[in-house]
Amino acid sequence: MIFTASKKISLFLFLFLILSGFSRFSLFAQFSGYTSSESSAYNAGLFSIGAGLRHQMSNLYGNTSFLMNSKTNSVDANLGTSQSRGSSSSFLLGGGGFYRLGEKWGVGIRFKPIYNRFFEADNRMENYALSGIVSYELTEYLYLGVNLGPTMSNRPGGYSSYSWNLSASVGLILGKWNFGWIAESPGLYRFENYLGSEKLKERLPERMSVGAQYQINSEFFLYGELVRTFWERAMFSQNGIEEKPPFLLRDSYTGSLGIGYLPFPKLSLLTGITSIAYPSEEGVLYKSLGASIGASGEILPSVIGNGFWGGVYLQQTGLTGMISPYARETKVGFQFTYAWETEQEKQEDIR
Repeated sequence: MIFTASKKISLFLFLFLILSGFSRFSLFAQFSGYTSSESSAYNAGLFSIGAGLRHQMSNLYGNTSFLMNSKTNSVDANLGTSQSRGSSSSFLLGGGGFYRLGEKWGVGIRFKPIYNRFFEADNRMENYALSGIVSYELTEYLYLGVNLGPTMSNRPGGYSSYSWNLSASVGLILGKWNFGWIAESPGLYRFENYLGSEKLKERLPERMSVGAQYQINSEFFLYGELVRTFWERAMFSQNGIEEKPPFLLRDSYTGSLGIGYLPFPKLSLLTGITSIAYPSEEGVLYKSLGASIGASGEILPSVIGNGFWGGVYLQQTGLTGMISPYARETKVGFQFTYAWETEQEKQEDIR
């Protein structure tokens, strides 16, 4: 059956409405909760992890399998911060690079935040992973990526013991469609002086995401993503008393829908909405809408040369369904990328 573009857009909207039902459930008060961190400004502009996106500024932090499709080497740096009820967070930092070693595979490294919590301050948490990257082009349509490296968390009282972050990704290109899948395991952490004197052990939840990007025409694309957070695998043990969040299966799914507009070949304007899960300081899991806008493009190529890219995003979470004032956050971030063409691909530009 051949679907028209309007039918495909309607299908995306229908799937998103299914994902974005709002509900709340009781949770043990001790479980402090956290949310997924933003890293790439390009991904954040669409309010996504980037599972199905194919873009140089997305793939180092999102679907690393697509890095081999860009035909470029790159280095990248980004930062972000957020504000809630007059309180500001610390900066979230990230960076890395990728180098093609041949026509079929390349290697890289990335430093990125995975989960975080900044409000309230006595429950804050930052989790970072430093991962090595291997990306492989299986065919011109199918790409594979594996990422592995040490990871550590920071809470009041200091840093945790290190653990391991493992993720794998698959990318598929079919005409105007890009499909992607990411699975990630953040690890298990121990704190000897949580809140100054407590002993804490916690396991962060694994997550899996699938995404699809459809190029409507030369100027517009549509993107949809579904994320499954395995809350049943999360664990928070303070002084030997273990707790797990008792969320129902349907509360482990969130979704996002975004639109990209390319008024010029090397400029992207992005916007997205999401159904976001927010474990709050009151011990409740909220679901609410978030919205984002973003832009990315090449920076003054006639002045500083080709290959320098910049991105910016602005997000607002907690638009509906929230009771906790700290669950409503305004987030902003920036990203800078320098990409250069390989010797084999001098004639190709960044998509």
